Order: sequence, then C-alpha cells, then structure tokens
Amino acid sequence: MSNPSGPYGPGPAPGPGASGGTGPFPPPQPGARPSHGPGPAAPPPGAWERRPAPPEKGVIGALLDTRFNHLVTPKLIRLWYIVALLLISLQCLVFFFLGLWMATWDDGWAWGVIMIIACPLVWLFEALLVRIAMEAMVVRFKGVEHLRVIRDKI
Repeated sequence: MSNPSGPYGPGPAPGPGASGGTGPFPPPQPGARPSHGPGPAAPPPGAWERRPAPPEKGVIGALLDTRFNHLVTPKLIRLWYIVALLLISLQCLVFFFLGLWMATWDDGWAWGVIMIIACPLVWLFEALLVRIAMEAMVVRFKGVEHLRVIRDKI
C-alpha cells in the first residue's frame, strides 16, 4: 500500500509561495530574493546590480597591479609551455646524438642503442609531465575567473 501523502510522510503545508495563501510571512515581491524567515537585513536597493568587469590589462600592466586584480600567470603560461617543449626537445636531441655516438663504440654500443630507443619515450614522458603541471595551473586560474564572474553577478 502506498501512503497518499508520500513515502516520507506528509508534505509541507502550503505557504504563501505557490498557492498565494496567507501564512506567517508575506508573499514574495517580484524580483526579490526569497526570505527564509528572520535573518540578516535585506541589501540596499541596487546592491544586486551587476558590477562591470575590470578592463583587461597586458602583461606589464598586470605585473604592476599591486591589488592583484589582474593575473600574470595565465598570460605567460602558453609561452612557458612552448619554452618547456623546446627544452625537452633539445635535451632529447642531445641524448639521441649521444646515443648514436655511443653506438659506434666497440664495448658500449648496447647503451647507445638503448639511448636511441629511449629518446622518444623520454620526450613523451617529460612532455606529459609538463602538460599536466601546466593544465593544473590553468584549471586553478580558470576556477578563480569563474568565481569572479559569480561574485560579480551578486
């Protein structure tokens, strides 16, 4: 058998919201935030208006921003990633040519072959590590940007 008032007991009593009935609280005004009983005072009129976003600054402007409203790292992260990939590629090229040189030895040729085979794997591993670190940093800054948009809506 089922309970006509619901599986968890009777539902809430009709209040002033949907049915327009009279209760302990007056009906909500259009555009006003819902009231949940006595609490903090309502904000002054115009407090809910959207604040304009601060104007975007370049790298130098963000660097000289003493209030830290403009962040430098999101502007430089792309450059840092490119530099990191170039350094990783240069390192792997040096190891590759070192492996080629070692492969010509009579006694150490096996180490040279191992270095030649390992170079692409090392490049991939290091590139993935750098990418993961950069993405973690970007995600953190994007979260800050989204929180700023939410704050500005209030």
